[in-house]
Amino acid sequence: MIQETAGLFDQAIIAPPSDRRMAQRLLSVWAQSARGSFPSWADMRTVDLGADWNWVFVVDLKQSVGFPYFTYLGSELAKLSAIYLQGATDWTLSLLDMATANIDAAVSAEGPNHHESELTLCDGRKVQFRCMTAPLAEDGESISHIVGCASGKLIGDAGPRLRAV
Repeated sequence: MIQETAGLFDQAIIAPPSDRRMAQRLLSVWAQSARGSFPSWADMRTVDLGADWNWVFVVDLKQSVGFPYFTYLGSELAKLSAIYLQGATDWTLSLLDMATANIDAAVSAEGPNHHESELTLCDGRKVQFRCMTAPLAEDGESISHIVGCASGKLIGDAGPRLRAV
């Protein structure tokens, strides 16, 4: 598996150059769309985030049984499903799995949740990984979906942030 995914690291993944600001921009759109209640996905999509939408996901909670059910998955973020992490017992976890791991935290908090961690890729390199999730509600009251984004960069790499090709 390491050989199968090793070629992806130089060509793929994680974030546009302003990765922290991307989460802040998405959070700003969430707050702007909320207006005192939980925003809906349709409300959020009326705001122009440009290329940042490529790094966003939306999960339908009702249809997520065992695995996240994506109603929207940005084209660049989708590539994270092919980047695997090192694990003591489970080598099947990908960076996309880590991006969606905090869905429950946003539901429990009934608000935005930020998470930052250092992850080890299957080839041993380290990534400083950030994700943000926030609740959505089609009716404005009952949380029905989660919106999120993810970004990061290789640790110790003096080059540009990881990017999708």
